[in-house]
Amino acid sequence: MEEETMKRFWRDMGVLAALALVSAPVMGHEPHISVAGASAGETEGTASQSSSTITIQTFQFKPAKLEVKAGTQVTWINQDDIRHTVTSGALEKKDGRFDAPLVGKGKSFSFTFSQPGTYSYFCERHEHMRGEIQVR
Repeated sequence: MEEETMKRFWRDMGVLAALALVSAPVMGHEPHISVAGASAGETEGTASQSSSTITIQTFQFKPAKLEVKAGTQVTWINQDDIRHTVTSGALEKKDGRFDAPLVGKGKSFSFTFSQPGTYSYFCERHEHMRGEIQVR
């Protein structure tokens, strides 16, 4: 079991290194927070409903950019074996609007975006993991 865990760790570190070389920075904002167990995912786009999902998978937020209407609850679901945070702002400067604790595999974090604007977020543990929510 420990050998399998180490293999996954080194595989994930390889993915992390590759992603760090090709990733580009993004930016973020705003309130409602919950953490729970879940599963699902949305691959891209624009949300017209009152909720939307972002999957955390292979050290990426999928989709990395999402457009939603004000009042939409966005849920991030971690499908990686590694824990991740969902922290608002930029790596260089958190803005304090939301900050999910370390979210383990199969767990989720939700936040309702009530005001229009651009909201950047990132994973504190994995600097290349960044995303953006456009609220209209």
